[in-house]
Amino acid sequence: MQRLKMAVMMGLAFCATVAGAAEAPATLVLIKGQVMTMNEQRTLAQAVAVRGNRIVAVGSDEEIQRYVGKGTRVIDLQGKTLLPGFIDGHVHPVAGGDRLGKCSTDNAAKSVDQIVKMVRESCMGQGGAGKWIEVVNVNPANFVATAADLDRISTTQPVILAGIDGHTSWVNNAALRLAKIADSTPDPDGGQIERDAKGHATGFLKDSAQSLATDAMPKATNVQRLAKLQEALALLRSKGITTVQEAWASEEDLGLYDSLEKSKKLNMRVRAMLASKVEDDEKEYKRLAAVRNRFKGHPLVRADGVKVFADGVIEFPTQSAAMIHPYLDANGQPTSNVGGRYFDVEVLKRYVTRLDKDGFMIFVHSIGDFTTHAALDAFEAARQKNGATDNRHAITHLQIVDQGDFPRFAQLGVYANMQLFWAVPSEYSVEALKPYISADNYRYMYPAGSLKKAGSTIYGGSDWPVDSVRGDPLPNTPLAATQAGMLRMELSDPDSKHKGEVLNADERVDLDTMLSAYTITAAKAMKQERTTGSIEVGKLADLVALDSDVLAAEPKAIGAIKVRYTVFNGAVAYQAAAK
Repeated sequence: MQRLKMAVMMGLAFCATVAGAAEAPATLVLIKGQVMTMNEQRTLAQAVAVRGNRIVAVGSDEEIQRYVGKGTRVIDLQGKTLLPGFIDGHVHPVAGGDRLGKCSTDNAAKSVDQIVKMVRESCMGQGGAGKWIEVVNVNPANFVATAADLDRISTTQPVILAGIDGHTSWVNNAALRLAKIADSTPDPDGGQIERDAKGHATGFLKDSAQSLATDAMPKATNVQRLAKLQEALALLRSKGITTVQEAWASEEDLGLYDSLEKSKKLNMRVRAMLASKVEDDEKEYKRLAAVRNRFKGHPLVRADGVKVFADGVIEFPTQSAAMIHPYLDANGQPTSNVGGRYFDVEVLKRYVTRLDKDGFMIFVHSIGDFTTHAALDAFEAARQKNGATDNRHAITHLQIVDQGDFPRFAQLGVYANMQLFWAVPSEYSVEALKPYISADNYRYMYPAGSLKKAGSTIYGGSDWPVDSVRGDPLPNTPLAATQAGMLRMELSDPDSKHKGEVLNADERVDLDTMLSAYTITAAKAMKQERTTGSIEVGKLADLVALDSDVLAAEPKAIGAIKVRYTVFNGAVAYQAAAK
């Protein structure tokens, strides 16, 4: 982002944002900073005044000083950056909270022998015979395990290893029995029970098939789930996040958020993508509308979006992402596998068209190029029937996109929601992927640069709890993603064999694109740009104060920048411990 000339730009800003000499005191003032307003002009300022939950002035230290009164809290930014509160446009706080504190492999690459040893040494205290042994954040890249392998952990206790990607699980034979998964059990819609050459269930469950096992597990109480959700939201606030787009929300999940808001403990804006199956079903349309209506006018929670899980993941051995061309084998030869075809394309068109007509924003999970093409076709069909709406649909992930589809995002007004923290060389993007797709597809992996050049609008999201690095439960922060999107270089994992390597340098994007992706562009994608996403008079006071000047930082250092303060709704909701 080009550094703006402070004197000129602040002079323009003052006449619009600062009133007369005598002002009613602010409740909060932040001064002596590098205020990146992220407004349309990208104005820079030094200070901000907040009264209640609204921004009342933006300008120079001298001008904002008039808002300081007896009861005003003043925060010295020490010359560091102040930004609008970050917006995570794809995240799962309920699921993330559920994983916190559980036995975890922390996404470290481990063999079956290593996992068996670790679980037997560290995770057996989860109960006696019949109690589930649950291990989370398992690295699925190139990981192959069977029920018999996991019987080495226990033959009496059910065992489940949950992949960090959210699309993979491995269970032992005790778990297969409790889940009533037999060789003859049919694959559920949107998932797969892996079977060996003789047709026997191996214990590897993909996508929605995981629910066969998880539905058989004991459920946490509502009190326990509320506590975990609070822990998750506190973690998100510590990363500067003040708005989340909950990307797969059940009615029970929404009830948790509502309970927190009623007890004045939410401290987060929530835009929910409702969990739904792709079915042209009048009952489902009515159910979704009823849930949305229940949250109309809610102070902090909206439920006006619908999530579509259109495929799975692309890495070996799962390979459930839907591809136009078959996956390759390890020798580079085409296989018969084109990934998961989890929907009928004509049903998807009718489903999207109806939800678009009903005013929902549709958020499509798509890893493979087949799914993205089909989703764009569905959005095109909706536009042809309904006309242009302002529902601001999006496709998320976009790991592989057919080049012919690059311009269609802009043509159809579809947002590109990307997780560019992953757009770096890693065992996921190299060893578990590069041999199994064409060189052309690999060249355009996570094609942020190409999409931007074609006119697409990109906003960001973490997809947390996907990702955990050596004890850090949430490494995929907006700043870490900004660094990755700018450099496409692995710098976050100290143990990575690919550290310092670059993935497709042509797909890099600039600082403004990345910061916008977590502020004003994300606000626009979520239809809340009138109230959040930039630091402007009249907007809600959601802010994040950093411990460095982002504009002066080297790109390689951006990911290490920390949050000093997170301000939500005009009040400090997170403050870093003093050094």
